[in-house]
Amino acid sequence: MPTSRIAGDYLLVDGQPVFVLGGEVQYFRLPIDAWRDRLVQAKAGGLNTITSYMPWYWHEPEEGQVDFTGASRPERNLFRFLDLAAKLGFMVVARPGPFINSELRYGGMPAWLFHHHPETISHRADGSVCTGRPIPAEGEPVYRQYVRRWYEAIVPRLAEYDCHRGGPIILFQPDNELSAAWSFGLLNSLYDPTILTEWWPNWLRARYGNLADLSERHERAYADYVAVEPPRAFPTTPGAKRLCMDWMDFKRWFFADWGATMAQWAIELGLQVPMVFNEPVASYYNHGDHAGFGAEMAKRGLSGVTAYHAYSPPIMTLEGALGSVLGLEMAKSSPWGGPPMAVEVNTNWYMPRLSRAELNWEPLLRVHLARGSMGSVVYPYAAGCSPIEDTIEGPEYFNPSGIDVEGTPSEGYRQLQRYHRLEEAWHRELMATAMPAEVTLGYTAGMRLLDFLGAPALLGEQRVSGPGGAGFSAEPALDKGKAGPSHDWLDGYENVSKQSIPAEAGVWKRFEETALLCQRLNLGCDLCNLTTPNREPGQGWLLVPNTGSLERAAIDYCLAHLERGGGCLFFPTVPVFDLDGNPDRRLAERLGVRLKLVQVPAGRLLKALEAGEVDLAISALTITLRDNLRVVFVGPYLASGQTLLTSAQVGEGLKALADVDRPEFSLAVARGSSGEEVARQMMPKAKILTQDSMQGALQMLLAGKVKAVIADYPFCALAVFQHREAKLGLLEKPFTYEPLGIALAQGDPEFVNLLRNYLLLMQGSGRLDLLRQNWLKREPWMRLLPR
Repeated sequence: MPTSRIAGDYLLVDGQPVFVLGGEVQYFRLPIDAWRDRLVQAKAGGLNTITSYMPWYWHEPEEGQVDFTGASRPERNLFRFLDLAAKLGFMVVARPGPFINSELRYGGMPAWLFHHHPETISHRADGSVCTGRPIPAEGEPVYRQYVRRWYEAIVPRLAEYDCHRGGPIILFQPDNELSAAWSFGLLNSLYDPTILTEWWPNWLRARYGNLADLSERHERAYADYVAVEPPRAFPTTPGAKRLCMDWMDFKRWFFADWGATMAQWAIELGLQVPMVFNEPVASYYNHGDHAGFGAEMAKRGLSGVTAYHAYSPPIMTLEGALGSVLGLEMAKSSPWGGPPMAVEVNTNWYMPRLSRAELNWEPLLRVHLARGSMGSVVYPYAAGCSPIEDTIEGPEYFNPSGIDVEGTPSEGYRQLQRYHRLEEAWHRELMATAMPAEVTLGYTAGMRLLDFLGAPALLGEQRVSGPGGAGFSAEPALDKGKAGPSHDWLDGYENVSKQSIPAEAGVWKRFEETALLCQRLNLGCDLCNLTTPNREPGQGWLLVPNTGSLERAAIDYCLAHLERGGGCLFFPTVPVFDLDGNPDRRLAERLGVRLKLVQVPAGRLLKALEAGEVDLAISALTITLRDNLRVVFVGPYLASGQTLLTSAQVGEGLKALADVDRPEFSLAVARGSSGEEVARQMMPKAKILTQDSMQGALQMLLAGKVKAVIADYPFCALAVFQHREAKLGLLEKPFTYEPLGIALAQGDPEFVNLLRNYLLLMQGSGRLDLLRQNWLKREPWMRLLPR
């Protein structure tokens, strides 16, 4: 009896491992008399599989009028297309949506659904209806009722073509790039009645089970779970940030649950083939949440695989190929298993200026083959046309692709044909080999959460200029301007700007840089999600980029990995906090990493360093020629200077330094500091009182014993916010230039080199500039400090 099933890393058809050599041929974009010609050419081009979307809007143009036989239009004869594919010996992947994208208006869903039933459209945090394709309200009963009805119409017909019944269909794809039409964001979807009153409270109850703990976590008093309001703005407090993290985690789970629901419906309605999900929870990572989604599917006992995109870069360099390679490795990291395959290998592009050279197509596929790909679907293989009212990228769709609109094979067709012949000739050997991984990159869901809820969001800033001039906007925003047609439904054409995250916004950029470094060093590397791992710990080396925090589950995995003989390299630091900011020093203790913070008066810092009492001093030390003879400086990490801190009342009467340089004006300074040196040089007539520390000098000002303090700008800026009730003010422009550096004892060139290169990395990536802005110019975090 014919079968299709997933076994380990393989797709078995009739018991034999199959390498999918596929191409997307969209019958609804081709005249019916062209179907046979395109399929015959596809066969000659080396394909063994045909995939096609089966658009809901196409087969049910009016509510209740479903056509699979071509009664209303010949090109709606789905049965004829499937019969042709079967007769020519193709395997088929069926992709009926409901959302399919395919650059179709409404994402392939029927217009009548949203026009006649507006409750099927999702809402944003501000209560407004989501614009765009639009975004469907996937948790609402009315939307689910209509999707179920669509499945009841099409799935039993597809089941007749199931390979278990002798037909060509080997895989079934529910929805496409699953996550409510690419709407994964903090505030931009799922603020719908049933979500807020049922799905979200029930998820919180299942996860926490204790209202008191949840109240403490969010720093709010909840009477019941229904009272837990999801976030309506970016967070400005730790509790609000944890609420946002819960909401994002809920969305991940919800989209996985929706995918599982559709898969279960398909099985109930007669399909027996495995499921395939294309980049599930799209936009969570660059290529979807394969590991998290796959773990949920495995837990529910569903059979299937997650697939990825492989889009050609403009030039096939190491850097250019990295993006699509990460898609493959993401799919391989799923604990659901199954053959890693790309159900969209880009040939052309919808905008001529973004088209990729056909010479790239074969190298792109070979790169993926070398890294363990077991299937590819060229998208689209045959170009076609859609009526202009049906598409946002029409009428021609991805011309020339492998076969152009007129049916003529392109140069790309020959490129692809060569690749298909290579795989066919070496099929047995390729299926039996795997790329060795010398290192494994560990990643977690928190890396992507930090992109949405990292420093800019925590500081209440939705837009922060980065070193490259890129803006930060973690959410689509209404666009008042008018734009021309575009692929992105979250853009000006649909009255919304597509969400974008700059390179410096989160730790995910560090992860990509690490992957690129491995490629440059010719290190074979794969991926492992540390919270939903696809392997037992203890195998080889783990490289874990982080910002000092990891989920507790990820820390647990790393500890188990070390205990079982594996190695871990954390950078730029060893994580000592969980994702909520709670201390977790287990990894630091296991690795023998102990940071001892020693408080030393400013005047004794260099002496303590020379005496070996401390290994490193980084307490606003100014790099001076005199001190550079005693210790080694690395930096500067900040260009600062001495400034004047005083009360607002005293500050109003100061117009120049001459107003300070008089006997009746009292100044407090830290003994041995740059502030003392500057005061004695520039204000010798003033009454200068020395203290053991800058804090001591500040206390004298707060007690009214002096009129001002001279200290480093960062110290003064922090004091203004930390002692708001005192109404302090400072001279914004320092009157000295002082490069601040990290001081080390002489005689340790390796340590000096390590710190110098680390600082260069921080500067080059823009991270250092971002930290300066956050710690010295952003107010909200300072408001959280004790008064």
